[in-house]
Amino acid sequence: MIYRCKICLRNGDYKTWLAQEKMFGWGDSFEYIECEHCGCVQIREVPANLGRYYPPNYYSFHLQPYPTAGLRRWIAGRRDRYAATGRGILGRLMANIRPARTDVASLGAVAASLDARILDLGCGRGQLLTILHRAGFRNIQGVDPFLEHDVEVLPGLYVRKKRLSEVEESFDVIMLHHVIEHLENPAQILADCRLKLSPGGKIILRYPTADSHAWEHYRQDWVQLDAPRHLFLHTRASIEILAQSAGLKIERLWCDSSYFQFTGSELYRRGIPLAGDKAGSHTFTKKELQRYSAEAKRLNKLGRGDQVVAVLGPGTRRRPPLAAKS
Repeated sequence: MIYRCKICLRNGDYKTWLAQEKMFGWGDSFEYIECEHCGCVQIREVPANLGRYYPPNYYSFHLQPYPTAGLRRWIAGRRDRYAATGRGILGRLMANIRPARTDVASLGAVAASLDARILDLGCGRGQLLTILHRAGFRNIQGVDPFLEHDVEVLPGLYVRKKRLSEVEESFDVIMLHHVIEHLENPAQILADCRLKLSPGGKIILRYPTADSHAWEHYRQDWVQLDAPRHLFLHTRASIEILAQSAGLKIERLWCDSSYFQFTGSELYRRGIPLAGDKAGSHTFTKKELQRYSAEAKRLNKLGRGDQVVAVLGPGTRRRPPLAAKS
């Protein structure tokens, strides 16, 4: 059957994959296609009841704010400030002992300052915002249209139940941490982000990628396929198409994957869902984790990790390619 890629808009008789819902072990099946032109792996048909696959026990609904009081938290804040801004001797020393989270460290690629206006889009209950607040950032906010209501995560620090198009301000940095793969219209969201950027502003995208060893090795058992919640598993080519159509350009791109690409996928190969006691009772040996961590670092250096960070800046808007005739 001929299918039109939703990213590059080209028609083809593409390779298909039958993927099951594996996070909760429900087993519902969904067909994905792999575009031979841009490489994007995408769900053929978005379920009408997609909200069912985000039940109340979905992990992101339960991420709690990070504590801010106490000496240990103050030191952690200095480490995170260094990771995000490149400033601070104490933070640099602490980063050598225990590095900051990858979402925090990604801000370092845009030379963020403490007074930068930062928006975290699709941030859930705002856990990352509390980490940035602890590090000294104050001009920060989050929006997530799927919240039940606005959330004040810390005094004066809010996550608003809004769509991006409803936000009036402009921002120096807009972050989408593992959001774009969940969106039915990623091109429109990037175009909206472009309109909200201040002069010289940047967009930080973090997303799972099909340009990876993990996809090629595990296929339907790849933990980041995450059917049906992940509607698109992008490649460098597909992200470039989306960026150009939104008037953006890719300025930097690197992999930040971890051993989770192996541990999660190995659980799925064994028929073990991530959610529930069965996954919690299964442990990998220290030697296995060390091997998986070393392999993740190697793949990241080769650009073959299963997660990517892309920094986007203003560029020239181009029309998307015309669909090929079937």
